[in-house]
Amino acid sequence: MPVDVLTRLRTETRSSHQALEADLDIFSHLASDAGRRRLVGLFHGLHAGAEAALGPWLSALPDLDYDARRRQPLLDRDLAWFGDRAPAACPMPDPASEGEALGLLYVLEGSTLGGQVIRKRLLADGRTLDGVSFLDPYGDQTGPRWKGFLAVLGRACPPDRPAAGQAAVRGAVRGFAAAREWLCAPVRQEACA
Repeated sequence: MPVDVLTRLRTETRSSHQALEADLDIFSHLASDAGRRRLVGLFHGLHAGAEAALGPWLSALPDLDYDARRRQPLLDRDLAWFGDRAPAACPMPDPASEGEALGLLYVLEGSTLGGQVIRKRLLADGRTLDGVSFLDPYGDQTGPRWKGFLAVLGRACPPDRPAAGQAAVRGAVRGFAAAREWLCAPVRQEACA
């Protein structure tokens, strides 16, 4: 029996996802204004690179509403909150297919679920989302937006088209690798300074 694309993505990117979370250690950065400011700059660069790479593939994809999924407007607002300007964009590998583009978007959209966990923890600790609104781009629409993305992904990469599913996995693996390099290399360099 063919495996659905979401199962493949979860299984085949699990170690990449875990490595990114461990290396980034986002809560330690969110504990200070300086850490928040640094994260906003890094995430701005990441999304600028990813959104530029994804736009040509996904802007017109039916039922995706790609433009509403872009986080640049929130990141621009967060940068302005800190009084910063837009930094350089992350060099992101260009997708070679719609499936690869959807795999990369899986990385970005999945982070909205993680953003909900982060938001709840910050609020429980008596902290605000000041300067990091990009972590909660959809608010109470996070679940429905995730399900909408999964519906589009499932139609584009059905089990009877394993090559499309493999392309999505390839895009996600490359996306996690680029995100880890972009977000975590500066953190490692700072720790070694």
